[in-house]
Amino acid sequence: MQIVVIGGVAAGTRAAARAKRINPEAEIIILERDSDISYSGCGFPYYISDLIKGRGELIVYNPTEFQAAKGVEVRTKQLVKKIVPANKEIQVKDLEEDRTYSLNYDKLLIATGAEPVIPPIPGVELDNIFTLRNVRSAERIKSFIEEKDPQRAVIVGGGHIGMELAENFLALDLQVTVVEMAEQILTTLDPEMAELVSEHLIKKGVEILTDDGVVEFAGSKQVEKVITDSGVELEADFVVLAIGVRPNVELAKKAGIELGQSGAIKVNSKLETSLSNIYAAGDCVESKHLLTDKSVWIPLGSTANKQGRVAGSNLGGKKSEFEGVLGTAIAKVCDLTVASTGLNETMAEKEGFKVVSSTVRVPSKAGYYSGPESIFIKLVINQENEKLLGAQVVGEAGVDKRIDVLATAIYNQMTVKELVKLDLAYAPPYSTPIDGLLTAGIVAGKEFD
Repeated sequence: MQIVVIGGVAAGTRAAARAKRINPEAEIIILERDSDISYSGCGFPYYISDLIKGRGELIVYNPTEFQAAKGVEVRTKQLVKKIVPANKEIQVKDLEEDRTYSLNYDKLLIATGAEPVIPPIPGVELDNIFTLRNVRSAERIKSFIEEKDPQRAVIVGGGHIGMELAENFLALDLQVTVVEMAEQILTTLDPEMAELVSEHLIKKGVEILTDDGVVEFAGSKQVEKVITDSGVELEADFVVLAIGVRPNVELAKKAGIELGQSGAIKVNSKLETSLSNIYAAGDCVESKHLLTDKSVWIPLGSTANKQGRVAGSNLGGKKSEFEGVLGTAIAKVCDLTVASTGLNETMAEKEGFKVVSSTVRVPSKAGYYSGPESIFIKLVINQENEKLLGAQVVGEAGVDKRIDVLATAIYNQMTVKELVKLDLAYAPPYSTPIDGLLTAGIVAGKEFD
């Protein structure tokens, strides 16, 4: 049996390795249009600021290492031009040798990921305007900063990547401005939680413009100014577009594979597409939201890896299913950790839930222990059955463990009163005797007494 995987980053490599483990006799080929495979895109902002030393630390396996370790053939610089489902064939262009060839498959996995959104703004083609998506794009930004010694950076987009870039640009002593079209940064958070992060960044020296989009990049050959819809003109030595990404689905679309309402590839729980023997996984596919049962597109590295494992199991002949997502995410923003899971209050109300929400400020550790930091915890609860719908946590310490507990509680459909019964660990360096998470539950639970 010949299995072909299109795309060699998170989902693709995970699936190929899993399929080979289950079915050692299978011939598995990964086709990747880039020169790098199996890298950690989430580490790019920290590589740019030199917190991560050397590109090698971002790459889990190079092609030769992956082939030797996993027994999977890896072909880089291969652009898949067309899928011909009727013949179980793909047409590939070898970018190094400048030749085109055909390759047959018994089973095919599409793991083409996502690509940066580049809006048609006048001047967007000027030099010194960057996107951040692969190793080479991170190297371009890093090299530019090291060689040109810029002073002013403008980040277009206030999502997680934009915030992480802001932190790492600050570490390089750059003047940083963030421009966000929405009314707030970090739109997965409710406004009052996002405001905590915004205030923190402003104290650190970041200029933040919200409810204001970019209408022009001005300059002769390279960007010199960023002009916003409100008329603000920002001096800029370089710009990073962190507006977001879109699913890379052209190949699937041309093959007649069904797309979902989000524009990503529609798959079932086995990650099968609408065409037989063709699977899809990672940032190019939709997932089911576990709270709404609706299809959503939430591109996350953690999800891509889990989907890759499920797809690999099915490719190899062992049945496996991917249940869905809650959209649990976390980011470091200077001294704060920012995390969310499930639905925020705005999302929940839009989905038709009657909600009760509660926000508390609690210490992350015992008051008498050195350096207690505050944590802000917001719970979103279904008023009709008291079940948790979502949570947001912002603070300096202990955010990660609390958001993971809350994600687990939501997955298991716990009520707020059941949350309060959890037997959580306590020691002065890590929590108060009644953990702040339980305090948040107690406060929220008063609505149901």
